Amino acid sequence: MAFDCIEKIIRLFFFNYGGFIARHPIPFLLVPPLLAGALGAGMVFLTNENNLENLYTPENGQAKTDRNTVDTLFAKHGDNDTLVSHLLNIGREGSVTIRHKDGQNILTQAAMDDILDLHEQIMNIRITLDNQEYRFTDLCVKWDGVCNENAILAAYDYNSSKVPSTTLTFPLYTSSADNAVPYFLGGGLGGVTFVSGSQDDVLSAEVIQLSYFLRYEDSVENQRSALWEETFLEVAEAFTSSVITVTREVSNSIETELDDASSGVIKDFTVTFTILITFSVCSCVMLDWVRSKPWLASCGVLSAGLAVLSTFGLMSYIGVPYINVVGSSPFLIIGIGVDDMFIMLAAWRQTDVRWSVERRMRHAFSEAAMSITITSITDALAFGIGAITFFRSVRIFCMYTGVAVIFDYAYQITFFGACMVLTGRREATNRHCMSCLKVRPKSESTSTAYTLFCAGGSSQQPTDREGGDTNDHALMLFFKNYYGPFITRWWVVIPTILLFLGYLGTAIYGCTQVREGLDLRNLARDNSFVAAHLEAENNFFSEYGPPVALVFTEPRDVWNPLIQDLMEEVLVKMEESDYTYDKDHNLTVSWLRDYLDFLDAIHFRNPTQAQFMDILRNTFLEIPAFRRYVLDITFSDDNRTIVASRFFVTSKNLDSEDRKRFMMTDLRRIAEEADLPSIVYHPLFIYYDQYLAILPNTFQNIGIAIGAMFIVSLVMIPHPVCAILVTLSIVSIVTGVIGLMTLWQVNLDSIAMTNLIICIGFSVDFSAHICYAYTSTNTKSRRDSAIHALYSLGMPIVQGSLSTILGLLILYFSDSHIFRTFFKTMFLVISLGALHGLLFIPVGLMLAIPVDTRKMAYEKENPRDCRDVEGRGIVTVSQHSHNNNLYPMNGLTNRHMYQPT
Repeated sequence: MAFDCIEKIIRLFFFNYGGFIARHPIPFLLVPPLLAGALGAGMVFLTNENNLENLYTPENGQAKTDRNTVDTLFAKHGDNDTLVSHLLNIGREGSVTIRHKDGQNILTQAAMDDILDLHEQIMNIRITLDNQEYRFTDLCVKWDGVCNENAILAAYDYNSSKVPSTTLTFPLYTSSADNAVPYFLGGGLGGVTFVSGSQDDVLSAEVIQLSYFLRYEDSVENQRSALWEETFLEVAEAFTSSVITVTREVSNSIETELDDASSGVIKDFTVTFTILITFSVCSCVMLDWVRSKPWLASCGVLSAGLAVLSTFGLMSYIGVPYINVVGSSPFLIIGIGVDDMFIMLAAWRQTDVRWSVERRMRHAFSEAAMSITITSITDALAFGIGAITFFRSVRIFCMYTGVAVIFDYAYQITFFGACMVLTGRREATNRHCMSCLKVRPKSESTSTAYTLFCAGGSSQQPTDREGGDTNDHALMLFFKNYYGPFITRWWVVIPTILLFLGYLGTAIYGCTQVREGLDLRNLARDNSFVAAHLEAENNFFSEYGPPVALVFTEPRDVWNPLIQDLMEEVLVKMEESDYTYDKDHNLTVSWLRDYLDFLDAIHFRNPTQAQFMDILRNTFLEIPAFRRYVLDITFSDDNRTIVASRFFVTSKNLDSEDRKRFMMTDLRRIAEEADLPSIVYHPLFIYYDQYLAILPNTFQNIGIAIGAMFIVSLVMIPHPVCAILVTLSIVSIVTGVIGLMTLWQVNLDSIAMTNLIICIGFSVDFSAHICYAYTSTNTKSRRDSAIHALYSLGMPIVQGSLSTILGLLILYFSDSHIFRTFFKTMFLVISLGALHGLLFIPVGLMLAIPVDTRKMAYEKENPRDCRDVEGRGIVTVSQHSHNNNLYPMNGLTNRHMYQPT
């Protein structure tokens, strides 16, 4: 084929490289650990990043642009001296939710006594910084010199004795003492039931939430507030009551949870390392104590460990921060490294024990190194493509893991190759695999005990050494003699087709049910105090969502009735949305409505521009009830025009990610269609933007990656049918992973996106090689070709799948949703990849590619006899199996082949 020159060049390079490393193993044995140590020293510079906004929201999100716009227009107010509803960022705060221990009504005098006791303890928190003492009143976000208060406590005038005599109205309550001050209780009272026959008189409630907002805009204030938050958590945790239970949270609680979860899973890495070493050793132990390779298996796992150490050190040197999701990458890399080790050992076993170590290394490297080169290229490409995403967490994960794949590849062909040379020399001198003492072969054993625990290797007698190292593993024989013949029978092929159609139908159905976005609750550990708090917030405080600002961004003649009508029209449309409360609920905040009502009340109609502005600034905004509107208007420098203004509508029933996304997109649509330039904004929109970005980013990465895999397949596997089938297989596996992970209650978020990127690289491993094995095999029937492909690749697919799953298994038992999600999606990737490689692809190849095409391809690609090619010092092009069928060994056919000599 046109591209097979690339394959030949790579194989010839590794053929010669294998001979070189066989002659000079010591530098390759010593340099990689020294390099890994030098790079690993960089971990002293390791920095940690856990900022939710930076990591888990799209960098190009519209809300971040809108925030900059609002900040520019209303910069003089800031986030320190303002109302809580006007905050531009989700800043420093402490929050508690309070429930009755028996699940009864929380609005009782006894419960309120304890609630006020807790509130008093919180208000009396003192922190010291630079020998200066601070209380909450020194640190709080204020408006008009007063801290933003909790409406539910203010409604009772901070007096529990008023609870029995006060009938609250919900969500707005107006105090009888001062009917000009309405309290919004929607954010502080949850699980409300009403008096029979009333729509707003409160009978009982299940939950009260108290929030304490802190200043943070400069570094000193932020440091003070951070110290206050730490003490706040201690006070809330230490609070005891026989009546109420309390959950707590501060602004950085989720970040702290992420750190704790990541630290916990890193501690489990030693367990994974031990499991994989045990699995690898067991996989490499035979009844022959010379040909068993337990130490070499351990070196294979160590090689992957060196790759992890080098990666973390290099990333630290160049300033790439560590984030919590990167904690799962060592488990993945160890699995990949062990898989590569199995491939190298399989290639070694294909060689003849009568050959010299150098000759065995030449042939082993020309076969195995080609295969792991393709694996590393596809995996590194997948991670490289993933690094172009707008989600910083995904990009950092892909950078770490992509670099680790490259290091793993480098150490496999250097350090592990040197270990193979030393193991080969041990075998050549017939030494025991554990003690390295010379032993006799089984044919010369003098006792049963010696045979069981010591004997092995080849006799020096020529008759005993004929046939070489031709021991087929029992699993290989299972695929050859039982599984392969079974699944290729026509009466099994039809159910296989039906099974594939059923699988594909189920996967497509799951894809239609995809849930997008990362729920903040899932960032907390299962049994943490944060999870309980977030659960209470979600269950009881979703009916009244965040107040969304409608901002008119350009100077307009607001005194002009025509402009007023245009502004009112946009506001009314927002109130009529399915995701906001309408005008009748009286939850909209509009300075213009109240100002026009004020002008009507003083019988002042049709004011001129000067009159409109003068009364607004000097009269209306000086009235205490309307003073807060100064936050919503930005005047020009000469105070003659209004540069910008904003209004607020209250969102409703945001009890799902879909409703949050639809609310934001619907209000943005209304603003974009308005006749006056306007935007809508709330700080939570920065997080809601992920719902819009995750799907396009995922499809973009998947599309680019699949295209890249198609090109790699076309170049490295010189058969166009193979490239098409590999691409279709990738599409099928990705569809299955997305669909089944949805049915497994896994959202499509930035965590799942990283796994889908991994999915593409792994899909190539499972599909490309078996496709090429089938098409390049010179057999007499489609069935024989399919059986041989399974015989060659079945066992390594099983080994690779098990090693990767074992490497990740510990994550399933993590108390962090992130790491469990990583395991779930990777389990689906590996399981579906193995299912395709061991069942769907062999059957599909047998049905799709006729024998004549395969013979023509084979004859065109392999016109020379094997002895001619081997005699020219390249590699064996074809060899005979035990049953004398001619099986070619060029290209990827032998990535996992235990080819007998």
